[in-house]
Amino acid sequence: MTNEHIVFIPGVGGREWLWRHQQDALADIATSEVMVLDRQATRAEMAEHVLAHAPEVFSVAGHSLGGWVAQEIAARAPDRVSRLFLCDTWTRMAPGTIAYLDHYAAHLVRDADGALDAHFDQLLHHARYADKGFCARLRAWQRETAPDTYVRQLRALAHDYATERLLPRITADTLVIHGRQDRVVTEEEARFLTGGIAGASLALIEESGHCTPVEQPQAFSAVMRLWLSRAGEPAPAERVAEPVALSTRRRAG
Repeated sequence: MTNEHIVFIPGVGGREWLWRHQQDALADIATSEVMVLDRQATRAEMAEHVLAHAPEVFSVAGHSLGGWVAQEIAARAPDRVSRLFLCDTWTRMAPGTIAYLDHYAAHLVRDADGALDAHFDQLLHHARYADKGFCARLRAWQRETAPDTYVRQLRALAHDYATERLLPRITADTLVIHGRQDRVVTEEEARFLTGGIAGASLALIEESGHCTPVEQPQAFSAVMRLWLSRAGEPAPAERVAEPVALSTRRRAG
């Protein structure tokens, strides 16, 4: 019996493939949809699109850029968002962030394949690069998105990157999920994000870089199921002092 509707939001350049495992694995307890935000120019426009098309009450799971948007959604509509899953995402701006986003966008305009290949070297846990089949699939999936979409999303990030001011307005039952070896967003940032949302908890996924939903899909889906099984229970009064750490040896592309 389904008792939850989840809106999944991919990160930069991501599409339905990013959340395929989670949708399938949770289908017995939740209905779900993936909203690809590839036409909006700002975080506000992205949040407005989701709120206009989502059910009256729903949960949100966002990866990277998707988590950035999910924070805006939860802050704008606390009465509508029941649970919030923030994956491999941030709230503060690290030094050099805007310069990097501008450089990446300019590189995409000049040479989209070259830009994606250069960025690919930062995305995964180091051991994942030995899996040539997985890497080939992920590279092909990335190219399902047009270069101008990447540029639009990167410029949206550069326009209004930091979300720290939104955190006090988030009341949803929140779980931050983070790849322990993420080189794009640090564990320190994940901990800071968790601490900024009342009642939030942190789950660290071992042997995962920045693409946790596809690098460690079983562990990711398992921790979502665990959190969703708390239906009807109140959010904890304060977050756990130490995060839950999960890993899985059996991985699926």
